[in-house]
Amino acid sequence: MNENSYEILAPAGDFESLKAGITAGCNAVYLGGKNFGARAKAKNFSDEDLKRAVDFAHLRKVKIYVTMNILLEDSEVKEAIDFTNYLYEIGVDGIIVQDLGFGILAKSIFKNFDIHASTQMAINNFYGAKAVENLGFNRVVLARETELDEINKIKENTNIEIEGFVHGALCVCFSGECLMSSMIGGRSGNRGECAQPCRKEYGILNLKKDLISEEKYILSPKDLNTLLTVDDYVKRGVYSLKIEGRMKKPQYVYQIVSSYKKALEENLNKVDLENTEQIFNRGFTKGLFNGDFGRAFISYDRPDNRGILVGEVLKKVKDGYILNFTYPIEGGDGLEIFSKEKSFGFNSNFNTEGKYIFKTNKNLAVGSRIYKTYSKELSDNIERDLNSEPKYRTIDIKGNFKLGEKPNIRVSSEDIEVEVFSNAIVEEAKKAPLTEEKIKENLSKLGDSVYKLNSIEINSDDNIFLPISILNSLRREAIEKLNNIFISVDRETITINDSDFNINREPGEKEVGIRVEIYNLSSLKELETSKVKGIYIPIKVFTAEITDYLRANDLKVSVVLRKFQNSTELEEDFNFINNHLDIIDEILINNIGQVEKFKNLKIRKVADIGLNIFNSFSVKFLLEQNFNRIILSPEVNSSQIRTIAKNYGDVIEVLAHGLVPVMTMKHCPASIVKNCSSDVDCRNCNFEKGFYIRDKRNVDFLVERYNGVSEIFNPYPIVLIDKLQKLKNYGVSSFKLNLREDINFTSSLYKEAIERKDVDSSQLKEMLIKKYENITYGHYNRGILNG
Repeated sequence: MNENSYEILAPAGDFESLKAGITAGCNAVYLGGKNFGARAKAKNFSDEDLKRAVDFAHLRKVKIYVTMNILLEDSEVKEAIDFTNYLYEIGVDGIIVQDLGFGILAKSIFKNFDIHASTQMAINNFYGAKAVENLGFNRVVLARETELDEINKIKENTNIEIEGFVHGALCVCFSGECLMSSMIGGRSGNRGECAQPCRKEYGILNLKKDLISEEKYILSPKDLNTLLTVDDYVKRGVYSLKIEGRMKKPQYVYQIVSSYKKALEENLNKVDLENTEQIFNRGFTKGLFNGDFGRAFISYDRPDNRGILVGEVLKKVKDGYILNFTYPIEGGDGLEIFSKEKSFGFNSNFNTEGKYIFKTNKNLAVGSRIYKTYSKELSDNIERDLNSEPKYRTIDIKGNFKLGEKPNIRVSSEDIEVEVFSNAIVEEAKKAPLTEEKIKENLSKLGDSVYKLNSIEINSDDNIFLPISILNSLRREAIEKLNNIFISVDRETITINDSDFNINREPGEKEVGIRVEIYNLSSLKELETSKVKGIYIPIKVFTAEITDYLRANDLKVSVVLRKFQNSTELEEDFNFINNHLDIIDEILINNIGQVEKFKNLKIRKVADIGLNIFNSFSVKFLLEQNFNRIILSPEVNSSQIRTIAKNYGDVIEVLAHGLVPVMTMKHCPASIVKNCSSDVDCRNCNFEKGFYIRDKRNVDFLVERYNGVSEIFNPYPIVLIDKLQKLKNYGVSSFKLNLREDINFTSSLYKEAIERKDVDSSQLKEMLIKKYENITYGHYNRGILNG
């Protein structure tokens, strides 16, 4: 396959991993600085390290992209722009961003700097890719769930570069849409601090809370591996092939890059596949986009590295056990004897294959599997390769050594030529003359440079003398000059003005009120519509009966669009709304693809929580896109709300009550219990009506599944009724209630709480605690900025 048709994009959490990826043959590396990246726990790179990394990579024809893929609060945006300017000045090839407001601002300032839309933007269809292309982004990093046909559509109908994940750890939730870690413990994936609740065990219960399944790792995906299908990905239009792993060791980076390079060059063999599995795996999946589902996608028996299965515990004998190995074992290998009840690991101090008597006092279960989690041979081989000195550029040398003149050499590489002279004079030899062969020998010593000698021509007189040190000095100076040209940065200076950060705006007149989201016809019938300023109904539950009721009662509602859908589904939703404008006067947009699709439809537009609006810059941008109202991210705290409301209180809305979706995903946890191989029968499944998952603390999370998408909800409803007066004083004009029960009682009480301070909310809280066991302020107090 033509190398110009793809880019192998390697991860780097530190400089050694960067070197490993480049040595293995990657074309680009993505890494993070000390701030603003989605891998806060990686070592990451200081400003000085970043400059060194860029120079090191560019000299070896490798690009560097820096991750700035988190949500930013108002006070961080100026610092983030200053950091972007530093990256621009040192020659970084592009930045990867999640925050919509920051991305738009950065593009307006750095017009000729590549900006990539992160997978955290949850772009999975043609309309999303088209949206960011129209906004000036240069590349879209597709969501890991993106269907293959969507890639074709993006390639055929846009000019934006496409990047897709091909290997490594997967998020079970749509990236950017996971609030589970932050809601449980304040550590947000949208700030690079995910605590990985998906890697924990959960049981499954029905809606009556009867236990259906014991605890398993039902949310823990296997690792993505597309070695056997990556060529199809490239043919469909994916240019940049992204390997996950900024928390991984250099040996991992080297092996995975090496394997994908071989796969793309059609040199992959069985050993490469085994080494890829050996270096790290949680089991492998081809990915949702390649049709894996249920147990083919989820590593339900364990969430961690399992290495390679190499044997089993065969029999108990005196002083130990007979182990049967199907692979050779050597001293220094890491082994794990694994069983559901008890597992333990150790380093081998023996060499064997076949049966081996393992002396131990531990109680092992006969039949337990034995895994090799570390291969000394593989590690030694990788270390040997990492200590090699690959060459990345060819070089041609021409030298002149004429009697009585200053010697000089001209060195050229890829149309770049430098010439250096010595201050010394070539003298006549009194003893041993300097031969042409000796000159060539010394000038050809390129050592640990990036250059491979292509040709050398020497024009010299006979019987000359020149110290060898002069030859070495000429060579070193020429190489240094050439290096400096290849790593030089020639970019126009960017002036950053205070006016670039102007978000000042005088809020308009506002009438404070509540809007409610309901989920069925009975709730709609129960609701006293005079108490609320608006009614939200998710399109996924919008039935013909609801349509008839709205028309019969001359009501109009707002429709909540899905967080995740392919282009066809989005077009169907567009047509539905366009055909029901008599009962729909507003839409809640949850995905940037919907921004593109609905931009010309004359209907009121509201940004819902799926857009992750976290700062004033994002609010400002959406108002410029003719949005009428913006629902802030549930991850903002009261201080952030106050800051945003200062300028935009009349157009922002705060989620003040109810259950919050903390995960949205294609995966169905119940598929592990039922062993479903696809989602074709979801509509006929009992679990389609809903179920619970229970964690180790006996906390239950509601799960609902509609149209092939599952949502997990926070176990405890948010209740901010006691905070409404303070939020109202901040300037907030609209409050959203997600109502599943006690529709009129709750909406009436919140309406009262807006109008006066002394509302007694104790009964409401008692009712909710009785049903849900607890209530929460969500992130109102703690937020996610320090966690």
